[in-house]
Amino acid sequence: MSIRRKISHIKHSLNLPRIISLVKTAAPRWLYISLTLIVLETLVFFASLYLMKLLIDIVAKTTLHSTEAPTEIIRFVILSGVAGVLYFVLRSFSAYSIEVLSTKVSEYINNKVHEKAVDLQLSFYESPSYYNVLKRALEAGTDKPGLLITTLIEIVKNFLSLAAVASVLLLINWLLLPIITLFVLPTLLIRLKYSRKLNILRIAQTSMERKSGYFSNLITTDTAAKEIRTYSLGGYLRQKFSDIRYTLLKEKLSLSLKRTQLEVFTTALSYIGIFFCIGFIALKAVSGETSTGDITLFLVAFPQAFTLLQHIAAGVSVVYQNSIYINSAFELLELQNHFDQHAQQECIPSDESVSIRLNNVRFTYPHSEKETLSGINLTIPSGKIIGLVGLNGAGKSTLIKLLCRLYDPTEGQILWGDTDIRAFEPQHYRKQLGIVFQDFNKYSFTAGENIFFGNINDPFNLARAKDAAAKSGAASFIESFPNAYDTTMGRTFEDGREVSIGQWQKLALARCFYSDARFLIFDEASSALDAVSEKELFSTFRERIGNRGAVIISHRRSAILHADYIYVLSQGQIIEEGTDEQLMQRNGAYANLFKESTTEAADY
Repeated sequence: MSIRRKISHIKHSLNLPRIISLVKTAAPRWLYISLTLIVLETLVFFASLYLMKLLIDIVAKTTLHSTEAPTEIIRFVILSGVAGVLYFVLRSFSAYSIEVLSTKVSEYINNKVHEKAVDLQLSFYESPSYYNVLKRALEAGTDKPGLLITTLIEIVKNFLSLAAVASVLLLINWLLLPIITLFVLPTLLIRLKYSRKLNILRIAQTSMERKSGYFSNLITTDTAAKEIRTYSLGGYLRQKFSDIRYTLLKEKLSLSLKRTQLEVFTTALSYIGIFFCIGFIALKAVSGETSTGDITLFLVAFPQAFTLLQHIAAGVSVVYQNSIYINSAFELLELQNHFDQHAQQECIPSDESVSIRLNNVRFTYPHSEKETLSGINLTIPSGKIIGLVGLNGAGKSTLIKLLCRLYDPTEGQILWGDTDIRAFEPQHYRKQLGIVFQDFNKYSFTAGENIFFGNINDPFNLARAKDAAAKSGAASFIESFPNAYDTTMGRTFEDGREVSIGQWQKLALARCFYSDARFLIFDEASSALDAVSEKELFSTFRERIGNRGAVIISHRRSAILHADYIYVLSQGQIIEEGTDEQLMQRNGAYANLFKESTTEAADY
């Protein structure tokens, strides 16, 4: 790589204009406070050095029994003392302001990363490449921004301090600073080079890092605790984790060893530079070209200048390395959704009698060549119950994702009345739908909050939550707890109450009933319920949903028996449709699914 390309790459990786803009946006007041304190601290530091030089020169020139010298010495001692105390005070407040600034920037980036993660459409969460980007962004969003800002300000502070020291060294001899800079520079170049190599390795290892994290999560959480113990999987999983960690650490340590070997050589050169300068100034002192104050000041200032240069070199390396991490956060923040949005967002019509229609809908998942849904035409009228049945992999869950506008159709339209749903703002449209997913989530919040999540746009209404819990069958176990709806669900946190999977599903149902949605969707919403609870739910299902439309997906005939109309899916296509009675009489695919019984639930 040519020097010009290397400089261009370093400049691009540092991305300082964007980082500075980020800091100004996140905490402008604290940025200016920090910079002001640094400038004041540097000025006082320079003043203290200069006062020390004057004090030493006075002492060196004072004759024995001088009457004026003690007064002058005391005056400079007092001034030096005041400067020292003021420097300490400014340095302490400067450190605090930098800590506040870095904390605010870290929190700002964390919030932006979480905001983007929530905003991105579902397709990103079904892509391994996105999880690689997300992992790197999360790594950047914890301590890296704070470390970057702290180091940047430290570099500014060290540069200003170096300028103060350099001005003193220039009074002694102008060659001193260029000499030590020349000897420190190779270490900086080595660190920059290996920071770039470490970043390349980090990107290459992201996928394996995620895999090791997955194994660690299996071992240390309750995700698979029962099966790990039942099948004695612990040793196997630990070995898989250890193998990956060994490979990752071996590659990192190999690169670190090469960097250390080169740094030992370049650091040795820098110390040669120190002794070269010491010899140089010693010869000047012998020849009488420097004063006693200059020599004393050299012994104080020169080590400081060398240390400052080393800190600047180390700081530039840290800034470069952490800028690369911050760029990972920028990479995430630049991701864009690919929803087909109309230029003018329309308001959702408020008319109660409305239908959702799928008009010749086709869909292929991103990064897939196989079509999942082909030519789907169906209608979901308000106030009606629609059933969807089919074998696993028929496309039912994909159809639900399209209805919820988690994806847009590849071809065709989904219409709200006569309007394409792409004309509506996605969040406003989704408020019209309440859904219980097959893989519903178990929130470690209170029972009341679990239900409240069905409609968080309005203040929590306990009476309404109790009504939703009664409709779902959750009220009986919630109200048996001493704290009732204030009881934390699950064992994740203190005072939590573990409940069965069926009771968790009742909470998910209550969340759906609590919503203001005009259409409710139940994707295997009774799969974890016992037979009695399921019968109670669906025997009075129409009364429970009121005048809202509903879609029921189930493997059990008892769940869809009373649907007004039923669609049968197979391999992404609707192969049959009609009422339960009509479909059973045809003795086709639907009848074959439920041939065990005409009234009992049948799993298939």
